[in-house]
This record gives sequence, structure tokens and C-alpha cells, in this order.
Amino acid sequence: MAASDEIIGEYRMYHLIRAGALYEIWAVRPMSGTDLFAVKYLPKGQKYSRQAVAELKHEYEVGKALEHPAVIKTYEFGSTKTGAYLLMEYFKTPNLKQQITANVKALQWRVKELLTNAAAGLAHMHEKGWVHRDIKPDNYLVNDENEVRLIDFTIAAKQTGGLGKLFGGKAKVQGTYSYMAPEQIRGQGVDPRDDIYSFGCMVHELLAGKVPFTANSPNELLQRHLKAKPPTLTVADPNIHPQFAAYVQNQLLAKERKDRPSTMKEVMMKIKAEPIFYMPPKKPEPELEGEQESKES
Repeated sequence: MAASDEIIGEYRMYHLIRAGALYEIWAVRPMSGTDLFAVKYLPKGQKYSRQAVAELKHEYEVGKALEHPAVIKTYEFGSTKTGAYLLMEYFKTPNLKQQITANVKALQWRVKELLTNAAAGLAHMHEKGWVHRDIKPDNYLVNDENEVRLIDFTIAAKQTGGLGKLFGGKAKVQGTYSYMAPEQIRGQGVDPRDDIYSFGCMVHELLAGKVPFTANSPNELLQRHLKAKPPTLTVADPNIHPQFAAYVQNQLLAKERKDRPSTMKEVMMKIKAEPIFYMPPKKPEPELEGEQESKES
């Protein structure tokens, strides 16, 4: 792991945000300025490989083609004697998965705006010809003002076209098991409607507090995506409007691509226009300092 105050390229690393299995995320400042940026860093060592560097460069190539308020800005790719790095916008906030885990009910009063913004960023990515292929709450940063950033384009791919699309050309099976579309599991090419399925899994989790499918083994989980009917959201929360619950269950989480909405922009407009709850959830009251101390004692 790199140390604070190390230099990479033209940037000084001063704060480690997160260390993953392969990459480190650092807050950095340019040597000749004070602006904050984030760096996705691959230090030289046992985990450094030609493939890992290529994946980081691929993420740069995808990111630089996108320009939308709900997508993380991507600025620069570089390689030095200490490692390879990707320079990005610094957007300091927990990801949506962390916020769901901490208190999913605290998010529901602003879920319409949050999901509308999240859908808009993904719609832009699709319009630029890219399919994310790993849509999940971990890959959305969301702040208290409902500003959203879609992140992590490591396995993004161009939509399968031409004869590959006609005959269902094979694609490498990648993604996160809890959110993978049936076609993604089967390796049936690359299609934006696969992201729509994954987005549906995220919507379900945001409203119900859990993903639509769980299982005792990875293989069983994938089989449930392929064959099991998703649970209805109204069971988890009777305040969820049945028409919206049916939309998530029967369209976003449809087993076949043809039965899902045709575009992410269509999903965005549906979320924006349709009621999600019977009674809009109220903003939680901030905890008083004394109440917090009482809970901790």
C-alpha cells in the first residue's frame, strides 16, 4: 500500500479513501495547485499485472467519453515507476450500498429524486453506446442533496451489434451475482436492457432493504435470477404503490430483454412521473445530541 505524501505523476497522495483487493482510492492534490481529485491507483507489486493496467486504461477510455452531472468525471490515465493511476473527480460521500446498510428507511423520503438522477446518468452512458454491466448501489455515490455519480467502468462494454446481436453473440460472464441479468449470466451478448434489470434489483433493494434474490450458494443465486419470480415490493412495505411495485417486478425484473423497458431514459421518465408510495415518506427528524448519547449509554 502506498503511503501518504507519496507522489504519483504530478499529484501528491495525502489521504487513503479505500483499499480494495486490487486498487487503492486516494484523495490527491496537484503539486502546483490546491484542487482535490481522486485517484484509482494500482501500485507495483504482486497484484500489478498487464491485465490490471489494461482494465484501468479501459476504464479511462470509457469514462472520458461520458459527460453528465450524474456520472463521475474522468480526467487522466498515467503510468509511472511506482504504478498506474486513473485521475477522477473527487466526490466525497458514501456509496449508496453503505447508506442502505446504515439506514434504508432514512433514504425513502428522497428516493424519487435519487433514482431519477441515477437513471439519468445510466441513460447517458447507454446513449454513448456503452453498457455498464455492473450496476449496483456500490457503484453509485449519492450525497445529501441527491447529487449522484455513477462510477466504476471496469467491465463496461459496447453494445453487441450486427450479426453478434442477431445471433446473440457470446460475452464474457462478468458482474455481481446479486444484480446480474439472466442474459448476462448466460453470456448472451451485451445489451443496455441488462443494465435495466440490474437497476431494477437496485430499486428493489432501495425500497425493500434487501436484494430481490438471496441463496445459500452462488450457483443457486444465479439460478434464481434465471427462473424465480421476484417478490413483490408491497409485501415489504404496504405503502409502496402497487402499480410501481408491479412495474419493478414485471418489467424492470422481467426474465426476457424484450419484456423490459426499451431504454433507460424511459425508466427515468417513469420514475419521475409515477407515484412510488401511497403516502410520500417524511424526512426523518434529526436526532438530538442527548438522544444519541442515551442510545449509546
